[in-house]
Order: sequence, then C-alpha cells, then structure tokens
Amino acid sequence: MNRTVLPFFQPIIETATGRVVGYEAQPFERTSTGSTQPAESLLHDQDLPPEERLNLDREVRLQALQALASMPENTFIAINISPQWLQLMESPEHVVTLDLLKQVQGDPSRVIIEITSLEGDIDQLQALVERYRAEGFRIAIDDFGNGFSQLDRVARLHPDIIKLDTALLKNGAFGENGYPIVQSLGEMASRLGSKVLFQGISEADEYFLALSCGAVYTQGDLFAAASETPVPVDSVSGAVQELLGHYRDMAIEATSRNHWRAERVKSELLALRELLRTSQQEAELVNFVPTDLLLRFYICDRSGNQISPNYENSERGWLIDESPKGYNWSWRPYFFELLGATDIENRLVFSEPYQDIHTGQRAQTAVLFIDQSRILLADLLNDSGSKNLFSGFSGMPASWIPGLD
Repeated sequence: MNRTVLPFFQPIIETATGRVVGYEAQPFERTSTGSTQPAESLLHDQDLPPEERLNLDREVRLQALQALASMPENTFIAINISPQWLQLMESPEHVVTLDLLKQVQGDPSRVIIEITSLEGDIDQLQALVERYRAEGFRIAIDDFGNGFSQLDRVARLHPDIIKLDTALLKNGAFGENGYPIVQSLGEMASRLGSKVLFQGISEADEYFLALSCGAVYTQGDLFAAASETPVPVDSVSGAVQELLGHYRDMAIEATSRNHWRAERVKSELLALRELLRTSQQEAELVNFVPTDLLLRFYICDRSGNQISPNYENSERGWLIDESPKGYNWSWRPYFFELLGATDIENRLVFSEPYQDIHTGQRAQTAVLFIDQSRILLADLLNDSGSKNLFSGFSGMPASWIPGLD
C-alpha cells in the first residue's frame, strides 16, 4: 500500500521576544480522500516492516529540510529522530539526515535534531549525537522527565535544548505534587546548561507553568496547531505579550502576599524570641499562644547542634519531642546563609518551600538569632498550596529584624 506522508510545522515561540523562532516538523499522512491526519502512530506501527517505517520517516525529514529554504530568515527547524533507527545504521560516520541536508543544500546550524527517546545503546547514541554536533547541528531531548532514571544519559549527551511536556501533569504521574516537581525538572534542565522548551501547551495556565519552569521556548496549540505552511514569525507576538503581562501581574500579587505573610510571621517570631531570651523554664511557654502558621520550633547552637527538643504546636498546647536533640543542622542552606550574613543579629532567613515530612503540609523554616550563642529555628506552614505557580521560588523572603541589644 502506497502511503503519502508529509511534514506539518508547529511554531516554537521565544519567550523573551514573543516571536516564532523555529518550527517542529511533525509527521502527517494524506489519506485517499485528500484529508490529513497525524502519522506518529504510523511510524511506530509494529505491523509495518522496520524498513518501510524508516523510509516513511526519512521522507518526512527530507520534505521538512526542503521547506527550510522557504522558511523565515533566522528560524530553525526541529526534526524528530528515534533511536530505534540506530540498529539500522551502517556506521555513525554515515548520517542520513546530513546526506538529506546536503541534498537540499541546507544549513545545519538551522536544524535541531530532536532525540525522541534515550533507550538503546548509550555509547552508540552518544557517538551519533557527537557526529551531528560536529557537523553544526544542535541537539534537543524530547519528553524530559518521562525517563527520570535516564538522567545520566542526559548528562552524557549535553543537549542544547531539553523539552518538557504538559503531559507530565495531565497524566497524573506526579500526583498532587506535579507543579513543584515539573518546576524542579525545569530548574534541573537549566543547571545542565540546556535551554528549556515547554511543549503541549493548550491553555493559559499551562503557559504560566512553563514560565515558572524558566522556559526559554514554548510550543503548543494555544498559539498555533501544526500546519502544512509555517506561520509568520510575528503571528503570535500580541498573544504572548498579553499572557506575559497577566503572568507578571500574578507574580507581583503572589510576591506581595508572601511579603505580607513574612511580616505576620516576623511579629510572631520576635515575640517568641523575646520569651526565649527572658524565660528560664519551659513552663513559661504556656504564656505564648502561637498561630496556626507555626508548626514547631527548636533551638541550635552556633555550630548547628540542636540543644532543645522539638516544640510541636498542637490543639493541646506544646508537645515536646526530645528525640531530635543532638541533631546537627549546619548543613542546611538557610543555616549558613544566616551565619554568612554581615548583619546576622538583624537577619531573619527563610528556607525554600518544601513538604514537611511530619504533617505532609507545605512549609518553610525560619532562622534567627535568640542571643549570641543560640539560634531559633521555626517550621512554618506555607499556605500558598502545592499547585501555586509561585510556591516553588517565591516563598517568604529574608528580612530585617531588630538587633539583640
């Protein structure tokens, strides 16, 4: 059966400019009636011989590379290549995509090779990636996070772009903690030296999630579906600017709320500090009535050794847990951030938001000096919620407090 395949092009938008900077070539099939439909499943149909599927895949690639000449200047094209074809390669020195590009006299610097899976022989895959890169191609890795156990492979390949997909949230793989986990994946990709491309965006909230992940590029039907003809580079600029403005307003509002929460917490912690400075017995703690924001507190010396029990806030008053005494917390970032400050006696430091292992609630730890030898650490409820876009990086900020004298 003769099949007609062709590439459709979905735009890739640069966050900073709102302009289309590239297009992903996606395989489509033209049916006998003249209509078109996605052909991704066709290229993975195990009922078809591998050689036939490979030829169809190469036909899509060839047509995509031919279209590059008519695409807007300074744009790129992303071409999907599955490692399943590695077993059919004669040698890493013979790269078919490079042959196809030479055939159409294309510029490899305008082509991104998108690796769709990291399965198979990593040495063979790395050799292929290095061959592509030596010829001037850039490398992207698709669906980062779906193969989390393959992070070592990502590190070996050093991709220029790492793609995250909204499917990570839609399929419920990460449960109610999906937002902070996907945000962490975005941060991890950036730390690997790769630009983040967030794909599969169909709603404004998904675009805002992409921004909170540090997405340099975005892609999805929210802006434009894949089409046979590439869209103009300025076709979505207005929509992007409007969405960025809305995101900025939400971020400012969230930051203002966090500052308000920090001021509220600061008053409570200063009152607790004063009680701890002046009281000599634990019994006097009954005079301090905490708010629901305070989960627990404990005291360390300047070396980070816990010298007090945990005082747990409960409906029955303070519950005392002696078991953590002697623990050392000096390795926590917020601890040495406090000790490294030039104004340590006037500094209130907060940790990044996290999930408290005892209560399962979102929390932050506050750290401040009680006196010259003791440090107060307080675990506080972060009620911004795990699905808050800004909970991962805009918790209660460090602030100034009155000194110890």
